[in-house]
Amino acid sequence: MTRNVALVVLDTVRKDTFDEYAPRLRRRSGSSFEQARAASSWSTPSHTSMFTGDLPSEHGVHAEHFDSTFDFSDFDVDDTFYGDLPEHRRVGLSANSYINPHFGYDELFDSFHDFSIGSHTAESLFTEGKTVQEYMKRTDEPSAAKRHLGFLRECIEHDRPAKSVANGVWALLGPKLKQWDVPFPEFVDDGASVITDTTVEEAERGPEPTAFFLNYMDAHTPLRNLYQHDDGIHDVPNSWSSTEIDKWELNEDGLATDEYAENYRDVYRAAVDYLDRTVVDLIDRVQAATERETTFVIVSDHGHNLGYDADDGLWHHTGSMSEGVMHTPLEIVNPPKGYHETEDRLFSHLHLGDLLVDLANERPLDDTYFQDRIPAETVGLLGGDNRTWGREFSEETFAWWDRMMRVVYGEPSAESDRTAPVKRQWNSLGERFRYRLDRDRPSWQELAAEDVDVPAADRALFAEPLEEYKRAAAATEQDTDFDEDVEDHLKQLGYL
Repeated sequence: MTRNVALVVLDTVRKDTFDEYAPRLRRRSGSSFEQARAASSWSTPSHTSMFTGDLPSEHGVHAEHFDSTFDFSDFDVDDTFYGDLPEHRRVGLSANSYINPHFGYDELFDSFHDFSIGSHTAESLFTEGKTVQEYMKRTDEPSAAKRHLGFLRECIEHDRPAKSVANGVWALLGPKLKQWDVPFPEFVDDGASVITDTTVEEAERGPEPTAFFLNYMDAHTPLRNLYQHDDGIHDVPNSWSSTEIDKWELNEDGLATDEYAENYRDVYRAAVDYLDRTVVDLIDRVQAATERETTFVIVSDHGHNLGYDADDGLWHHTGSMSEGVMHTPLEIVNPPKGYHETEDRLFSHLHLGDLLVDLANERPLDDTYFQDRIPAETVGLLGGDNRTWGREFSEETFAWWDRMMRVVYGEPSAESDRTAPVKRQWNSLGERFRYRLDRDRPSWQELAAEDVDVPAADRALFAEPLEEYKRAAAATEQDTDFDEDVEDHLKQLGYL
């Protein structure tokens, strides 16, 4: 008998923070994959690799090709692992501004719920209510008074009238309140609660079997204090926001003070703790609402740099394939028989779809998913002609940030006395590195050697040579004239 499966993506959650601040999920897990690695370093290529099992240079979804014309519906369902689950109803829920109907991701699902307009990207309290941004996009009424009345009329007619009106009030008052050190945090999360509630409603509605996909954005920037956070984790002022300093000011100008760095890390930890509580609640409620067994795979699409030495002092996940970005959690809650409690072999997200299909069909763990070498790559900076947000970079500095990078993780050789995987990384600037990893220190790396030889077996994991692929991809023209709302959301998230 097939079972329900749920792919739960905790966007931007790094492995070390998850291990410390998600103890409930760790306890509930029936199988922990301790050496899971993302296929790429940011949302769109990483998700596409999860769905298709291909590297970015194979499926073509990456910074050099992703623009306003991108449409995931160009992929057929059979191009993804969902094609191997023909009996399952496909339900998607996402707070990610890339993983939404604007970019065609809804076409992959029988039912899709878009919560990408939340308090993290717009002045809205309730993602399930009507938003001012949504209304203003459609109206051409020049009179402010008539616009207010028009919005109120639509709120009254909406399924959630009270929450829609609250969104309107917050759109006016929220920006003003945030300017002051108010005695209370923000009230509404970045979609986690409504995603959970809607998933439970879908589970109750049926039919089964169902394949759920969820993307939670609550650990993604912009970070700030929320009412849902455990105030025992930090004492960050309610007026603080990670947007006080943008990613280029952090990474190029080094403007992060000790206080800013600690606030950033503390709120990030609190966000992961909140996700831990939220997803455990999701698991309990879905299991109670369904007749079949449901297996949950909790993973992140990539991690996040927090300015540590092991992150090369970097913040965010732009232009980086550090272990803070690439090492992800992967927990399987309620697996069928045949799955080890702890799995310490290397596992690539490229096999995540195959794993989900096996779980849905109650097959035992397939050892072929664990390889001696696993690849990952990122192709460059997102944003076309405005990749540096209008900042003037020298040619050398821009080339460094826009470099294409490839990584191969390898198990230690039988002759080696090392127990940790080996990490080799090379890029379009001709640089080649080897990093030291430690199985007991997730998300950590240390430079071991430069100008290393990249084995032919590493290069053979990629269909095209790096330099040739980057040169051809960079020559492609991009249309970055995004929809105004989409562009604003991507700026809020730190991508444009």
